Amino acid sequence: MHRTSFGPVPSRRARRSLLAGVGLIAATLVLAACTSPPARPRSVSPNVAPGPAVLSGTIGSMATISGIQPSLVSGYGFIVGLDGTGGGPLPEAIAGSMERIMGLMDITQANDDLNSPLSGWSPLALLRDPNTAVALVQAVVPPGAPEGMTFDVYVRALNATSIEGGRLWTTELRIGPPAVFGGYQTIQLAEARGEIFVNPFVEPGVETRGTAAVVGRVLDGGVIVDPLEMLISLDTPSHARARSVTAAINSRFPESTGDRGPIARGRDDESVALRMPAAYRERPVDFLKLVEHLHINASFPSELARRYTAALREQPELAEELSWALQAVGEPSVPFLRDLYDAPEIAPRLAALDAGVRLGDARATRYLMSIAGDRESVVRGEAIRLLGEARGGPEIDLALKDLLGESELTVRVPAYEALAARAERATMGRLVRAASQDPRTRRANITLAEVRARVRAELRGSENLQGISRRAVEGKFVMDVVPYGPPMIYVTQQGLPRIVLFGSNLQLTRGAFVDAWSDRLMLDSESSAADEVRLFYRDYRTGRATTQTLPPQVDTLVRYLAHNPTPERPTAGPRLGPGLSLTYSEVVGALYAIYEDGGVNASFATERDRLLADLLDAGRAQFVEDRPESADDEEIILFEAPEEGEKPKRGPRKPLVVPLNRPTPIADAG
Repeated sequence: MHRTSFGPVPSRRARRSLLAGVGLIAATLVLAACTSPPARPRSVSPNVAPGPAVLSGTIGSMATISGIQPSLVSGYGFIVGLDGTGGGPLPEAIAGSMERIMGLMDITQANDDLNSPLSGWSPLALLRDPNTAVALVQAVVPPGAPEGMTFDVYVRALNATSIEGGRLWTTELRIGPPAVFGGYQTIQLAEARGEIFVNPFVEPGVETRGTAAVVGRVLDGGVIVDPLEMLISLDTPSHARARSVTAAINSRFPESTGDRGPIARGRDDESVALRMPAAYRERPVDFLKLVEHLHINASFPSELARRYTAALREQPELAEELSWALQAVGEPSVPFLRDLYDAPEIAPRLAALDAGVRLGDARATRYLMSIAGDRESVVRGEAIRLLGEARGGPEIDLALKDLLGESELTVRVPAYEALAARAERATMGRLVRAASQDPRTRRANITLAEVRARVRAELRGSENLQGISRRAVEGKFVMDVVPYGPPMIYVTQQGLPRIVLFGSNLQLTRGAFVDAWSDRLMLDSESSAADEVRLFYRDYRTGRATTQTLPPQVDTLVRYLAHNPTPERPTAGPRLGPGLSLTYSEVVGALYAIYEDGGVNASFATERDRLLADLLDAGRAQFVEDRPESADDEEIILFEAPEEGEKPKRGPRKPLVVPLNRPTPIADAG
């Protein structure tokens, strides 16, 4: 039903909406080294087939909504902190552009600021330094992304043989493919920075070849700094229709706490401007979908709900669109949805349950629990996900805990995500209530965003019914402890970097000896006391060797591996040494090496990766390359983890790439 069209737009803000609405016109017009701007696109008339009759009268059937497609953003960035693997030659246009940008940042040889690590450096010297590199930086911005929203970033070095240990400097991200200085510049939408997460499943410090060595990601490393305006453009200009669209949106989404004015504002007879409601800042796609499927005449909402549910039975191929239309109607849809909760066809049944959960109908819960418990159901994972959003009491938590005891990864991981989501919501509610009742916090003006950030960094299992504990580890990642089901280590590959430990009191294997990373990482519980493990580690960069006795708990090992000693916190904990200062990537790699060598009686799993697929889809083509492909450049750019239960053999194995680190440190939970 969604259509994309554009016409002449006079203002800068309107041009921003145009770029978002048409996807990425610049992606087909601008080459990386192009220095002249492309011709401005001409006005065209939409040539689209009429949408489903049942959805006539919705905003999406009579208008084009800009900003509902993902946007590809990119730029050239600068990587620091390499171990002598950078500083290679660059294309002249890119090198000149980077020198100009650094000059604007006051990086010059004349800079004599002794407090700056770049004092006395010239841009050219920095580009040639073997510990730095220039990289192509790309990302996909979610539709309707508001200011401050974060996302993952893809990084590919252009003049390095490896980016292991690197950190991306703040990089401007603009719509479309990257352009050199002096070339056609699109608007800046976001920026990116942070530690680069590279392949954790190969030995650190060991040279790898091809694409795998020069690509990586920064988890949650991008942030929206200047969001695109969302604009509704009517197919047929009409003041009356523009007023109807504005009234329908403001009636469905009334202004509430945190909003800066009405959600919809009519501009003229052919366009309506949209704001993102504060309540939907974490769910911008949901808001845009609801607007797209909102009927402009809400005088008889029950009649609309009746029409949509009847169509849902008769046209199951429209299940997703009709589900959004029913949600757009709101609470009057609930009585009609209930008749479909046990529909024989799975598509209308799941669509109705999805809408019922989002509209807050607690009756949907028992039907979802039935599907989630059915081992033959093909939509079991979706039902488990919806349970995480459903309203209900402890019976949902108990059902999810039971699912955590199953052996299938496709059941355990969704059950954990659902249980964690419920724990986050419960903790947020408790913190918000406490803050509203405490005069000290009211005076301190603590915001909802600050409460949300705290919940992302800390959960106390003793204070939530879900029993999940979370702590931030050195501002690098969070560690969740899920004391249910068989022991398993699970690591994420996108979004918030997480290490999740399943099972009660997960410990290293007694009587085992681990020898990994070419004898640079060893764990010995054979010759140690029953409740101790001896660890040996040699840093591949400095050659410094460390020996430490640790308790056998895996969560303690994780904290020790990641701890960065400071004068305030010189050790990783009581009776522990100063820690090894490993990155998230290195901690994941160490855990995998220990698992592979039998050092922990648990399975090991990683999240499936979709970043590359999203980039390719948003760009509608292959990545823009800034140098010819060589024999070493493989098609494989990002990799998946081994299948659960499949233990790789020692020696060379298929590399995998995962991502890393937030743009700003997470406050440590202690």
